[in-house]
Amino acid sequence: MRIKAGVNAMDSKNVLITGGAGYIGSVLVDSAPKHWRITVLDNCLMGNSNINFSRKVNIIKKDVRNDSIIEDLVKKSDVVIHLAGIVGTPSFNRNPKAAITINQDATEKIVGAVKKYNKKLVFMSTCSVYGFNTKICTEETIPNEVDDYSVTKSNSEQYIQQNLENYIIFRLGTVYGWSPRMRFDLGINLFIEKSLWKEEIQVYGGNQWRPVIHVKDAARGLVMAVEAWDLNTTLNLVGENHLVLDLAKQISDKINVVDAKDDNRSYKVDNSRILEKLKWRPTMDINSAKSEFQKVNYQEDIYYNKRWNYE
Repeated sequence: MRIKAGVNAMDSKNVLITGGAGYIGSVLVDSAPKHWRITVLDNCLMGNSNINFSRKVNIIKKDVRNDSIIEDLVKKSDVVIHLAGIVGTPSFNRNPKAAITINQDATEKIVGAVKKYNKKLVFMSTCSVYGFNTKICTEETIPNEVDDYSVTKSNSEQYIQQNLENYIIFRLGTVYGWSPRMRFDLGINLFIEKSLWKEEIQVYGGNQWRPVIHVKDAARGLVMAVEAWDLNTTLNLVGENHLVLDLAKQISDKINVVDAKDDNRSYKVDNSRILEKLKWRPTMDINSAKSEFQKVNYQEDIYYNKRWNYE
């Protein structure tokens, strides 16, 4: 079912979605309003080249670091939704130098083109910029990054704020739920899939706090922001906060808790601003997500961004 357009919807919009064949992007493309004329820019590096969208989409299989392509596509667009990036610390650490060029340098080039042609930008950041916090984090909370991946996102946020007037930055929580470009290197997804196979769930630590959000709710938030567009702000795009161990217990009773590895993040995040500004509400939860999942060979490399090489 398509997401209905929000208020102030224009008759048509030319929308460029970088990373549009990815985990979130593929859900966004298939659920976006019909009056969006969508161009997807995605190099389809991480096993996402065989997605069949349910609508007509102009797919450009090029790298987001291609300056000439970016310049041309931004010029032809009304709105740029910038999702492309190396997501998460494990993936980032496979090639940090290249990851910086993708996450930070390419973002700066997109910002330059958006500014030059007076377009609108939606940028997907991450709640990981909060790092470790014992207090509930709002959009005004000073970032406390604990890894280089989060630093690239924080730096990109600052660059956007310093150079643009027409922007929305989303700080995304821990995402879960079924997608045409499925990922099992996301903890909740892996928990659910293992439960389908009656396998034990391994939880590292478990006392870390995470704000969670279903991928469909994330896509709907993006649509609502583009359709309303009376904002130049940063928004926490999250649902409820949970302890990781409690999330696992909602999914399975076969749990093995082991010492936490290298993840020092723990944060609870406030979502009152997006509730107020966009009237957005999460509609999905862990139980509703379970019904979406299918038994697949979840150990295949195609489902894990952190197993793909890039340069």
